[in-house]
Amino acid sequence: MSFWLDILLLMLNTMVLSLFNPLFWLVVFIVFMQYRRVVFMEKKLFGRSINNVWVQTLYSMLFGVMGGLVGSIFLLLLGISLDRIGIAYIWPVAILLLFINPRYLCFAYAGGIIAVLSIIIRALLPSLPILKDITILSGLIEIHLPSLLALVGVLHLTESFLIFISGHCGASPIYLKVPSGKIVGGYSMQRFWPLPLMGLCTYLVAETSDIFVGGIAMPDWWPLLGTVMNTGGGQEVVYLMLPLVAGLGYSDLALSSYPHNKRIKTARNLAIYSLLLSSLAIAAVFVPPLIIAAALVAPLGHELLILKGNKEEFSGTPLFVADNEGVLKIMAVVPGSPAGKAGLKGGDRIEKVNNYRINSENDFWNALQLYYNRALLSVVREGKNINIPVQIYPQPISRFGVIFPPSRWNNVYVEMKHSSLWKKIRGRFLPGRRS
Repeated sequence: MSFWLDILLLMLNTMVLSLFNPLFWLVVFIVFMQYRRVVFMEKKLFGRSINNVWVQTLYSMLFGVMGGLVGSIFLLLLGISLDRIGIAYIWPVAILLLFINPRYLCFAYAGGIIAVLSIIIRALLPSLPILKDITILSGLIEIHLPSLLALVGVLHLTESFLIFISGHCGASPIYLKVPSGKIVGGYSMQRFWPLPLMGLCTYLVAETSDIFVGGIAMPDWWPLLGTVMNTGGGQEVVYLMLPLVAGLGYSDLALSSYPHNKRIKTARNLAIYSLLLSSLAIAAVFVPPLIIAAALVAPLGHELLILKGNKEEFSGTPLFVADNEGVLKIMAVVPGSPAGKAGLKGGDRIEKVNNYRINSENDFWNALQLYYNRALLSVVREGKNINIPVQIYPQPISRFGVIFPPSRWNNVYVEMKHSSLWKKIRGRFLPGRRS
């Protein structure tokens, strides 16, 4: 127990250093700007903000610290060394993928591509030994592929944990034009987390060296992925903990399911993908041919997850559709508004206002005009009928704080378009060009 306590304390001390790293606060600033963009979209759609930028950023920081702890534990248990995973190759590939489509900016795609290229170069070496003399290719050969792919798995397992505990927080209502041309209501789920992490780097030292005296001796089975260095006579491998900073992002749509249900399904599927990828990477240490399967699972499995999730969401029955006669459901409630203070929630179906039957949004606003000082709303929530008293005065009715599904005359909506960063840049500087 003392051993694991010492490891935990050392890991926490290392992670705390990440909080004082300027890069951590740069990631926090990027997170802040992302939430600012989300709030701007809310104002454009509904004329008001639903979420508070500062509150969302603070929550992301708190959850990010939790995610950093979880991710660091997995990095430590596996013994993933960050100095032989090909970071110098991954980032350029990731940036190139960003120019194709922003959603490809992910280590699952870049890491998988680098792993496949490394496998191909190694396979060609026996017949083309000259490849080893080309600097850029020799670097690919030296990458420790199990560590690289296990890192991709760990980062996505951390992301699945964060999605599970906070993926539904701050979900924004949205009016979306689906491929059929119909405008439906739903939720945009966008979360961003700055992660303070503990990373490992390896060093070769003489067995008699006292440079790292006072370190902690690890169990015989560690590192699980094996060492990335070959020791010579009188040498030993020493691992050093270093503070690191990372950022994770999650973007999804909930059209036929509520955010709290969607995040559970997404987190579960992502966790299965992560565990499968990590297991293949670990197994490849003992059965090397399995590295091919791991390299293919990294990008293809991730893409399959996204396609599967989108298909399920768009093929399901939308929760909120325009002009659903006889049914008035609340999409979202503005925090701090009269509706929010009364306890109304997204998904509540309004049936009556002071015994006045409600069949449409117009009926609802007309009823509030009649019962401005105090209204008693009869709503159906999860199949149960409840009465909710609402105090509107002294706020104007327009600030009541509920958002309903789009109407057929709604002309403000979001439309999904497949675009790339390159197209945006070309459109910005060469507006006359057409593809």
